[in-house]
This record gives sequence, C-alpha cells and structure tokens, in this order.
Amino acid sequence: MNPRRLFTASCIALVASAFSFVIRQDVLPAWGRSFELNPAQLGVISGMAFLGMAGSMAIGSFIVDALGMKTMLALAFLCHLTGTLGTIATPYLASAGLSPYIVLCVSTLLVGSANGLVEIGINPLAATLFPTAKTKMLNILHAWWPGGLMLGGIIALLLSNALGLEVGGAGSTAAATTFGWQIKTALILLPMLAYGALFLFESFPVTERVASGISNDVMLKQALRPMFLLWAFCMLLTASTELAPQGMQSLVLEKTANMNGTYVLIYASFLMFVLRFFAGPIAHKLSPVGMLTGSAVLAGIGLFALSFAYDFPTAIGAATIYGLGIVYFWPTMLGVTAERFPKGGAFLLGLMGCVGNLAIGVVQPWMGGVNNQITRDYIPPAVLARVEVNKAIDEELVKKLEPADRTAVEDAQKTGAKWSFRYVSVLPVVLVLIFGAIALSDKARGGYKPEVLGGDGLSPAELASDY
Repeated sequence: MNPRRLFTASCIALVASAFSFVIRQDVLPAWGRSFELNPAQLGVISGMAFLGMAGSMAIGSFIVDALGMKTMLALAFLCHLTGTLGTIATPYLASAGLSPYIVLCVSTLLVGSANGLVEIGINPLAATLFPTAKTKMLNILHAWWPGGLMLGGIIALLLSNALGLEVGGAGSTAAATTFGWQIKTALILLPMLAYGALFLFESFPVTERVASGISNDVMLKQALRPMFLLWAFCMLLTASTELAPQGMQSLVLEKTANMNGTYVLIYASFLMFVLRFFAGPIAHKLSPVGMLTGSAVLAGIGLFALSFAYDFPTAIGAATIYGLGIVYFWPTMLGVTAERFPKGGAFLLGLMGCVGNLAIGVVQPWMGGVNNQITRDYIPPAVLARVEVNKAIDEELVKKLEPADRTAVEDAQKTGAKWSFRYVSVLPVVLVLIFGAIALSDKARGGYKPEVLGGDGLSPAELASDY
C-alpha cells in the first residue's frame, strides 16, 4: 500500500467528478437549444446527478466496509464510463426514437452515481490514512473539486471559442452546438481513465472504524445521536447553498449578465482551490464550526448579490463574496463528521454526502421550476402564446417578435433567472444561527474537541513536502 499514491489517485478521481459537473452545467443551455427543453426540464436533468449521487452514497455507506473502498471506486469508474458515453450518444439515440430528455436524465443519473461512489471511496480513505488531521486533509483532498472545476471550465471555454459556441455566437447552430457539447462531454474520460489506472493495481487499507474494532451496532447508533441529526440538517442547507446555484449558473447568468456563467465558476473555483489548502490554520484559529459560521454569512450575501449581477464586473464581484463563503462548506462538514463521530466511520460520511446530494437533487429542479414559472408569469399572455412551444420559450420565435415584445420576453427571462438565486440565498441565514449556537456551546465547554479512535496514520508534517 502506498498512501501518497492512494491520496493522489483520490484527488484525480475528484477531478473527474468535477469535470462531469462543470462540463454538464456548461452545456446545459446547448441541450436546451438542441432538444427544445425548457428551464424546468433542464433543472430536472441537472438535478438527476445529485439524486444519483445521493442514492449511490446511501447504498454505498452501508456496504463500503464489507466490500472495501477499492470496489466502490471500481463501480464508480464503470458508472462514469457508461453515463458519459450515454450522454455523448444522445443525438443518435434520439434519432432512433428514444426521448433525448429521458436519455439525458438516465445518463446524468449514472454519472451522478459515479460521483457518489467516488466520495464513498475517497472520504473514508483520507480519514483512515490521516486520523489526526482529518479536517485539514479532507479540505486538501476536496481542493481538487474546485481544481477540477477550474481546469474543466477553462478547457470547455477554449473549445467554445474554437467552435464558435459562445452565447449568441455565430456558430451556435443546432448542428454545431450538438457537436460542441459532445466534444466537451468526452473530456470527462481523461481524468476518469487516469484514476481508474492508478487505483487498479494498488492495495487499500480497511476503514478506520473496522481497524479500531467498532461494531456495526455502535456504528449505526451514531446516526441517531441528536447532534449528528442536527449536523445532517446543516449539510442539507450547506450543499443546497453551494452546489445547487453553481449547477444553474450558466443558465442564469446567460440571461441576467449576457455571459457564460462558466467564467464565474472558473474564477470562484480558483479561489476555492487556493483557500482549501489553508483550511488547517484557519480551522485551528477559529475552530471548524466558527469557520463555518463566517462562511455562511459570506455565502448568503454573495449569492443574493449574484442575483443582481448584470454584467461581467458585477458578476465577478458577487462571485468573490459567494466563493469565499462556500469554499469550506463541503469538506469541513465532512471533516467535523469524521472528527466528532468517528465511531460512525464511512457510514456516517456516506450519509452526510447522501443527504447533501439529496437536497441538491430537489433544490436544483425547484430552481429551474421557479425560473420557468416566474418567466411565464412576467410575459404578457398574448406574447407568451406566440413564443411558447411545449411549455418552453422558443428562442428563434423570440427573435422574430417586434422589438417591444422581444424586450418584454427578455426582461421576464432575466426576472425568472434572478429569483431562482434569491430564494436560495435565504438558506445561509438559517445556517448562521445554527453554526453560531454550536460554536458558542463548544466555547462554553472548553473549545472544539475532535475524537481520535487510534492509529498513527501519516502526520501533517510527513505530508508537508508533498501536499
């Protein structure tokens, strides 16, 4: 067993998951144009990734100790491969009579399941390898989520420029759009093949919980502890605040700021990638819960401000605040789970990921529905009747309207997009109250105290030169 190689492969696996996320959100508008899908349908397709992730994590959390972390990652590889190839083949399957909406839903579900299985494998692996530095190392591991978002987003934008597929670009015909998003989707195969090759010939340790001799009964009882249930509720809110808006970013900013939202996602991802490497010192100074409290404040302000963005500078300004807010949400929630409930092991880590993704799978379609409904409500009925096809706004028909009517439709689309962000910005307010109360309670008891089951693992000092 080579711990550093396992950790490196885990980082690349997370890059593959990030590629699948950023590339799919980047091509979401292209799917709408190519297959005449409305925002609500696109929201459902996007949300399927998180439902798949939640389902695979719910099942995987029960069986990872029995089957092993390597088996979970092998299953992740198969789902990534099948879902990605299915997505690329959508136009051909549609020409054979299958519904492109259904094909994209199923393919996205498979890719989401793969992402969940990756989390099921790599999170307990990191906790097992580094039992005395879980929050720090999980943040470093999950720095490669925004790192993958950044890299995948840059490549996607370079391809968009090369193929003339920018928003409103001259090359955005149906045929060119389809060809472009198929090439972008194929990029997911690159990190996927890399992590599959690295994990294939490497041996894995047993999970920390199994190595410590904690029984299944004790493990299961951890999920019923009141503090864990409260923490799981917080995971619902943090995940919805972080990932649901990111998944709809291109769809929203294309309307509100007349730009590709992937630019903003790349910028926010750069901030997150850099800052997650400094999570250890910040958590030491503020405590993980104190850090989460400040994060929730910034996330709420940033997301609300992002809903008012009307051009590139205002979008970047709001995204800076939003990015600083969400940077530590996901890995620190997992880190605190591993540190405060170590007897729950991989099971509780899987449950946390499951509830987070379940929330996103519900919130993203809801955001798409809000966008669609408010847009329809703000379009004059007579105009709506002339541009609506199968409950979707046909952009080609919008272009044929008289200037005044076209402006009315575009203003309605902006309004619907903005409110889909504003509703979600309420969630961090709840988080500030809960995290603040927990932080004060910890302070009254002498400070934040992680629990260590035993085992030396690799110390942070041993890793300093490599990570």
